[in-house]
Amino acid sequence: SSTTPPTPTPTTTVESAPRLESEGESDEEETREEEDENFDPIPKRPEESEEESNDEEEQESRLSEEARIQEEEDA
Repeated sequence: SSTTPPTPTPTTTVESAPRLESEGESDEEETREEEDENFDPIPKRPEESEEESNDEEEQESRLSEEARIQEEEDA
């Protein structure tokens, strides 16, 4: 009985996907979304945010190193 339920679910989803694409309307919507993603700087934003966080971490490490040097000089 456990083998019966999982089989119909994947087949229906697989069949529904190509049907939507063959309709054309949904296909246009999908291509529009892809174009928007390519034109919009959305994919670049996560990379920039990651770079910014890395810079902040580097700055913090530099400050800590400078503080250590100052402490050594003071001592």
